[in-house]
Amino acid sequence: MDRPTRKVLLLSPTNRAAQALSSIGESLNCEIIKDERSKGSFLSNFRYGETLDIVELIESRVALHQKEKIDGITCTVAFPGMNVAAACIAKKLGVPGPSPEAILTCEHKYYCRLAQEKFVPEATADFQLIDPSDESSVKHVTKFPRFVKPVKSILSSGAFRVNSQSELRKAVHRDSLPVDFLKPFNELIDKYSDFEHQANYFLVEELLEGWQVSLEGFVYQNEITIMGIVDAIMFPGTISFKRFQYPSALSENVQSRMADIAKRFIGGIGYNNWAFNIEMMYNPVTEKIHIIEVNARLASQFWDLFEKVDGSNPFEAILKIAVGEKPQFKHRQGRFKVAASCVLRTFEDKLVSKIPTSEDITRLQNKYPDAFVEVLAKVDRRLSEQIQDSGSFRYGLINIGADSCEHLESKFNDCASMLPYSFEELAVMDSSLQRGLET
Repeated sequence: MDRPTRKVLLLSPTNRAAQALSSIGESLNCEIIKDERSKGSFLSNFRYGETLDIVELIESRVALHQKEKIDGITCTVAFPGMNVAAACIAKKLGVPGPSPEAILTCEHKYYCRLAQEKFVPEATADFQLIDPSDESSVKHVTKFPRFVKPVKSILSSGAFRVNSQSELRKAVHRDSLPVDFLKPFNELIDKYSDFEHQANYFLVEELLEGWQVSLEGFVYQNEITIMGIVDAIMFPGTISFKRFQYPSALSENVQSRMADIAKRFIGGIGYNNWAFNIEMMYNPVTEKIHIIEVNARLASQFWDLFEKVDGSNPFEAILKIAVGEKPQFKHRQGRFKVAASCVLRTFEDKLVSKIPTSEDITRLQNKYPDAFVEVLAKVDRRLSEQIQDSGSFRYGLINIGADSCEHLESKFNDCASMLPYSFEELAVMDSSLQRGLET
């Protein structure tokens, strides 16, 4: 007898998640219900957080799906509040999901640090909370260099190394995020937590140096599975990601220590029935491992890296968790020995004059069928008109697999050359505009 089709709500459906989950859903007899109400181009629509009433969104989705029954809910977006909202909806509807408190603990960097001190003190960076509106809290920071970052951000926006009081003061008063970006998250803090502090604060931390990675995993009925560890490779001398490469080149011993830290922390805070991503730093000189931050979501940018190398798909795992099935995650049974998500990036703001067409992408994929291309830039828009990190500008992603690191480099270079982006220098554009005004 055929099993009835199960309905899974996808909150804040991105094109990447919707496409992957819809395809996987067919094989698992699941229908993906894309919640268009919660969809938003929050990277380019700077007013999205201001206009979003996230508490009303939760209540309306609960009311709707008490009538139009669903079997599960998932979300791959950490835009302030969406993964918390998914947890709230799951709890109210009685379908599998994490506790909203556990998600909030991960997503508010200050309370996450407090939880790390409790469960994995040896992996917790030295930190202090500062209020940008309180000059005295800034003056209390006397040790430099330090790293400063908002307690809630996106794409490393607002994160800086600071070497002095004046640099710290400038960093915390910089307009790094759009107005009211934090509004939905703050509303959820007020309603679903006993946190004393909202998200309008910064952390000042010791400077972590070494080998940066992302550890990816999920929890099903309190059983923690580590999918793998991805190396984060930076552009030299920057904190801007060049590519994310899997599997990690770290030793088995170091990776085992990282997995142990992750399991003790995730288990300690009662995190359950959800995916997680933990950024870590390994210092080969001191041999210490520190947690950089914890993300209460699947790192969807990496989804096909695991599929390419391991033959397992993280989207399949989160879909099974959503409907109460135990995922099976295999390793090293994929087509490639190495895979990477490569970032197309520039260190100058530019006006976008041309982006690859669907025909361009099809041409590339005909040559490299495993390639996954995502165009982030928009024609006639400045790159800065999307939320970016603190020192550079992304305009595209290319995910590929290869037989070696050398093959990976050459394959990426060939793929990048097949994508016809064009930009106009802003200095030239502004000069032309000025001449037009003068005439």
